[in-house]
Amino acid sequence: MPITCKNNSDRTLKEKINILKKTLAIQSFILLARPNDSIYKSEIAKKKFIQDLTLIVEKGLLILEIPWFDNENWLDLMSDLRSKFPYLLIGSASLINKKSIDDSLKLDLNFSMMRTWNKDLFTYSKKNNYLLIPGMTGIKDLQEAISYKCSMIKIFPIANKDILLNINKYNHISFVGAGDIAINDINKFKSLGYQGVVVGSKGYDGEKFDPKIFELLNIKRQQYK
Repeated sequence: MPITCKNNSDRTLKEKINILKKTLAIQSFILLARPNDSIYKSEIAKKKFIQDLTLIVEKGLLILEIPWFDNENWLDLMSDLRSKFPYLLIGSASLINKKSIDDSLKLDLNFSMMRTWNKDLFTYSKKNNYLLIPGMTGIKDLQEAISYKCSMIKIFPIANKDILLNINKYNHISFVGAGDIAINDINKFKSLGYQGVVVGSKGYDGEKFDPKIFELLNIKRQQYK
């Protein structure tokens, strides 16, 4: 298993990228858990959400992502998760501005993702030694991201990927697929050259986790015993 770190901010950007890549080599999916609004309004709902996450983390989940939300309750939730699961890779999704990066830095998260390519946010993140992974589907954005020395890219939504964009031509880039992907799709996308995938609503519907995630984690645990 890769070694993660409570003090993620002490690592270089290159080290952070390598940790995420090595972890994806072991467990090829990032679980994107999008909480219901009630979790940010009710302590009972929040406690239940964390309890559910605890069950799946204890089964061996290695990478978790929660969408960024601009309020104190999101910060409180993420702070609780960071404290409870110090060796879990935790990221924030759907970053849209500098504040979302600053919030993620404040929490010492391991990474974040954008839905689209934004060179200004990417540059800001890089200056702050923070791993921000952009989303894109077209060659033009890909070429610009490469010119900014971006080495991890999310193809999102993957169903809209430009047919002329062949990810296997860019061996120096680690690609992650995202958008309407289920646990059963992992092997298909790995065979296409993706290092990993983001499993979102098909893995967690706001109420419960897909039982197939637990099945996969159990298999992985047996392999590493």
